[in-house]
Amino acid sequence: MAHIFITGGTGFIGRHVLRALSLPGEGQPHQLTVLVRSLTRFDAILQKEGLERSPYIRPVKGDLSLPSLGLDDTGLELAGQADILLHMGGPMDIGLGPEEAESVFFRSSGEMVSLAKRIRKSRGLKHFIHLVGFKSPYHENNADLPEHIGHPGEPPYENRKLAADLYIRKELYREGIPLSVVNPSVVIGDSVTGVTEQTGGLGILVDSVRRGLMPLSPGGSGHWLPMVHADHAAAFIAALVREEKPGNGTYFLLDEKSGSPDMRELAAMIAKEMRVRKPVGTMPLPLLAKALGTKWGRKTGIPAESMNFIADADFPLASKQALERKYGLEMGLKKEILPHTVADLDYRLSHGEAGLPDAGFKPGRLGKLAVWFRPEGTGIPIVLLHGTFSGAFPLLPAASRLNGHPVYAADLPGFGRSPYHHGRDAVAGYIEAVAEALKELGQPVVLAGHSFGGLIAAKVMERLPGHVRRAVLLQPALHPVLAAPGAALPPLAGAWLKRMTERSLVRKLLKSGSFADREDIPQEYVRYVLRDLASPRVRKTNADLLAALGNAGTFGLSPGKWDSDKVRLVWGGLDRQYRLPPAFRHLPVTEIRAGHQFPISHPDMTARLILEAARV
Repeated sequence: MAHIFITGGTGFIGRHVLRALSLPGEGQPHQLTVLVRSLTRFDAILQKEGLERSPYIRPVKGDLSLPSLGLDDTGLELAGQADILLHMGGPMDIGLGPEEAESVFFRSSGEMVSLAKRIRKSRGLKHFIHLVGFKSPYHENNADLPEHIGHPGEPPYENRKLAADLYIRKELYREGIPLSVVNPSVVIGDSVTGVTEQTGGLGILVDSVRRGLMPLSPGGSGHWLPMVHADHAAAFIAALVREEKPGNGTYFLLDEKSGSPDMRELAAMIAKEMRVRKPVGTMPLPLLAKALGTKWGRKTGIPAESMNFIADADFPLASKQALERKYGLEMGLKKEILPHTVADLDYRLSHGEAGLPDAGFKPGRLGKLAVWFRPEGTGIPIVLLHGTFSGAFPLLPAASRLNGHPVYAADLPGFGRSPYHHGRDAVAGYIEAVAEALKELGQPVVLAGHSFGGLIAAKVMERLPGHVRRAVLLQPALHPVLAAPGAALPPLAGAWLKRMTERSLVRKLLKSGSFADREDIPQEYVRYVLRDLASPRVRKTNADLLAALGNAGTFGLSPGKWDSDKVRLVWGGLDRQYRLPPAFRHLPVTEIRAGHQFPISHPDMTARLILEAARV
């Protein structure tokens, strides 16, 4: 077990690194002392990551920008006991000003070098690992340069990071301290879920596409955006920690250019997932960067500096590939995860922190569906499906009350953090996605669906009866309804949704009987819907489903064949758009005095009714 002092442990890569180094496994866990600015925030991060009970993680309060890293005597003593220094600190903010960049990158590196020298003198330092970036030009053979000069127009963020890279190399090479420099490319979500907390980098491209600001792709077929999954980067760092006799090495974390999507392919993929028109041509990077630097360009909110992440060359990969082979790492970009990453970024750009649950629910994936899940509980798993103008997040108040059961609140395709299914038949694509998710879960569930989600739950129950122990249909959509002006014509509905205001949304919700009265409408739900409709992906998906729900062919079910012991319907009598068709009235029905959106307005009652069905 090594004792590692870590900066940047609360960052996007850092959180994955904490998991990789503190959980049991080959060559692990290690004792981690982590520099943090806020102990309260760090505790929340550990809880979110499921590491709050780890005996291997110990925070020390400090600040990269302060002398001696802002550590008190106790913190300095702990840091001085480290065998390995892992320096990942510094914000991912390409718009940093000169003074802040100087402080958090260059001066902090001076403090880390001083710490390294003290440890070497007192007890010996095994290894110094430093994260920089794939645009750094420095390596073991050119660190004799007097200082980093940079090039005209190089932003302070990049300039001071590279200056720190050169400085650390010069000082540690002189002292004979083994140094590994890790140069990650643009870091995106993990290789399993695609969850990407950092909205810079790839998120800038996603934001540009969703706002209609990318009629031309930046760069041509010779340009590409190198990317690496956050968990892959963490696994690579963990492998470096395991090195018994580390030497001086530089490692670029990216794929070969020949096997990566070029900028035209990447832009087209993002446009497809955002459900907008793809770029029709290309624009040379120098011209684009110059345009973004003008007064008009700055109004777009796209930093001209973001073009620096786009590359046109290959990178030296021999050292990275050798370590991969040695430790059996698989570091390649998983292209099938990119749609999930784009959808996750789109969701975060719309909702920010307001659309994220508390630590009780974790992000995950079932099949192609993004889920918020809570694994605790010994009862039968409960899977929740939302309706239109919604997502998993608005159902979390009800989901949080389903105690004793593992709970999965799913985002249906094209909603929340799930990519659209892109099938020719809109409704069939939803059935297939939910069916695939239940097969992956691999055990019978209580499938609870609301509105359109209730229709999908019923269809999945008919297709996979062995995977659905109980079906709870909450105000399911069982017959056609014209939900909005122009609903049968998706382009018209999309334009209507784009113009939606709080006033018009509330008026629609009351007119349709979605809620009993204005006081019944959770303000957070109104805000959620309006934020959601900022995304063209979500607008188009809602418009398509409005059209499908106006078509009688959408609703083909066989309720006469259903097992009445297996199905429960919950019906809100104040709904003015949907009625319970006669063919379903022989089934167990619980009628309540509430509107169509009662799972959102009455989460306690909804959870109680689902739990009752689960216990039958």
